[in-house]
Amino acid sequence: MVDYIKGKIVHKSPTSVIIEIGGFGMKINIPISTSELIGNEGDEVKLLTFVSIKNEELNLYGFATLDEKELFRKLVSIQGIGTKTALGILSEIKVDEFERAVVEEDILSLTSIHGIGPKTAKRITFELKEEIKEALPIAQTLPMKNEAVSGLVSLGFKSTKARAIVEKVLKEKKIETIEELIKEALKKV
Repeated sequence: MVDYIKGKIVHKSPTSVIIEIGGFGMKINIPISTSELIGNEGDEVKLLTFVSIKNEELNLYGFATLDEKELFRKLVSIQGIGTKTALGILSEIKVDEFERAVVEEDILSLTSIHGIGPKTAKRITFELKEEIKEALPIAQTLPMKNEAVSGLVSLGFKSTKARAIVEKVLKEKKIETIEELIKEALKKV
């Protein structure tokens, strides 16, 4: 219906923006992450949009990036997750962090998001894990990554530090084996 909107920002708040287009002011609901990426009042902006029609009410949702828009679309397709909850999720966590939590079934990270309880977190992982996994190139390294983190934890490293080191190694180098990953991670310490 409406793929994007481009115009001048007339009013901006953390969760919405009014954009003037051809003499009309269009109110667009946005996540806080988008609010931080777009300009200020008076600036030109282009937002990718998602249109929602519910109870004969039309609402526009805008996003600075395609990743945000696609995650929003996936979230609202899950039964029990509405547009308000989906915007809240995007406002509290980066897309890549959310996708990592879903793929790794990190229920603790998901329930730390306001409005997401254990049942909803499990439903999200059940509904989105495979779809996100297929789209993520890092998904193939997930079992190896988890084993390497466990290995470093058994050597006395804290879980968060071990995960950060392993992720850094995986971003920098193409790793073939778990042994190679742990060896490279130990070099970073």
